[in-house]
Amino acid sequence: MKIWKCFAVSLLISIPSFLEAQDANDALRYSDLTVGGTARYMAMGGAFSALGGDMSTLTTNPAGIGVFTRSQLTFSPGVSFQSTSAQYNGITNMAEQASGNIQNAGLVLAWKNKREEAMWKGISFGIVFNRTNNFNTQLFIQGNNYNSTLLDQYTTQANGTPSGNLDQFYTGPAFNSGLLDTVKGGASYFNLIHPYLGNGVNYVTQQKSVSTSGSMGETDFSFGGNYDNKLYVGATFGVPYVYYNENATYTETPSYTDTAYGLTSYNINSSVSTSGTGVNLKIGFIYLPVSWLRIGLAVHTPTVFYLSDQYNTTFNANYNPSPYSSNGGPIQVQSPSGSFNYTLTTPMRVLGGLAFVIHKQAILSADYEYVDYSTASFSAPGTSYSAVNQEIANSFMGASNIRLGGEYVLYPFSIRLGYAFYGNSYAKIADNTNLRRSLSGGVGVRIRHCFIDLAYVYSYYNTNYFLYSSPYGETPIAQNSNTMSDIVLTMGVNF
Repeated sequence: MKIWKCFAVSLLISIPSFLEAQDANDALRYSDLTVGGTARYMAMGGAFSALGGDMSTLTTNPAGIGVFTRSQLTFSPGVSFQSTSAQYNGITNMAEQASGNIQNAGLVLAWKNKREEAMWKGISFGIVFNRTNNFNTQLFIQGNNYNSTLLDQYTTQANGTPSGNLDQFYTGPAFNSGLLDTVKGGASYFNLIHPYLGNGVNYVTQQKSVSTSGSMGETDFSFGGNYDNKLYVGATFGVPYVYYNENATYTETPSYTDTAYGLTSYNINSSVSTSGTGVNLKIGFIYLPVSWLRIGLAVHTPTVFYLSDQYNTTFNANYNPSPYSSNGGPIQVQSPSGSFNYTLTTPMRVLGGLAFVIHKQAILSADYEYVDYSTASFSAPGTSYSAVNQEIANSFMGASNIRLGGEYVLYPFSIRLGYAFYGNSYAKIADNTNLRRSLSGGVGVRIRHCFIDLAYVYSYYNTNYFLYSSPYGETPIAQNSNTMSDIVLTMGVNF
């Protein structure tokens, strides 16, 4: 029977008993974490390292699979709303986007040992898909710059290189579209905009729009068991995937009339997509020293991603009139399509948690996670990444993540709240930039063998967006305030 039919039929059958006193054993089983879905996990801030009994925990602490006493099938659709407020040189712009997704789908098969004297009370096997990141965003930046232009960066990069040897994606198209020129035909370059800036009067209006799409998720194959109802163990072999696509348009429009070259504006359209899969391994434990306390611990090996990038750029320079064409008008230069294959190794993770069951009716849980981002590294056959990896080691550091959650059970209903804090991973940034916080809440209902959970997660964080590296003064930076709202519905059935 389909999940929604199971839920609907059970609802009709159970309505008369909603106001009656519920069986104490059923309430105990519910409080004892034998049912739950991804929406429950998200509503409680993801603080499940010591709880288990939820599909999403297989991506964090695989020992959670040992908590299952019955087989379970779940499906969790969701919708996300993202907005970014970008402030650049006193001008603020807002961009928003909404997208739908599948947050989770999974199956756990649980086998219960009927021999009461047996120490291993049961084993479980699960195949679960969990969505771990959402890349659907919109960003729009606009402001006036009196001191520098993106072409300054290209000029610096091109200097010393003959025009025929410039790269095919940025400095080459900039030169071929007339935005860069050489001094007396040599390998020393100048650009068409910078000589007119720096006097406090002339400026260039800079705009950048960025649209990203895609997601990151993981298919987990998990196995675990329950030893004497005191120790739960589990292991997960994870196969994560990445699909990311970015389309960006950068535009500069001088405030003055260019009598020397006739440049009125230019824009650069760039596209990059990254896709690939990886492998990792996770092991975890949950221990119950007493009935009201749970202790969880999990270790994640580094994930090795095998990735492929596809990218291209198109330069459009507008002149009136044009010194490069007798007909005037725009000049368009398109790069070839580039591709590159490489390997990314992410840091290992260690996380632990505590959970308290209060009067078999309420739960309080807390997770702590540590990730040393400075240990991430790139590699590719025939390519040296030593300089890049050293820069990662110098620029990043270890970060601490904290997740808190609570649930109150009014059988068959549950009310949940959560909070998550993700620490700063940048060694050179000491302020609150890049600190991410999430507030969450949700409700759930269990009716016979079916359950349905609803969660809302509100996340907010600030980021700095570097437009380019300027050789003149400070690098242009946009200060972004980002918010994300996620609504997830989980439908599940135990059998």
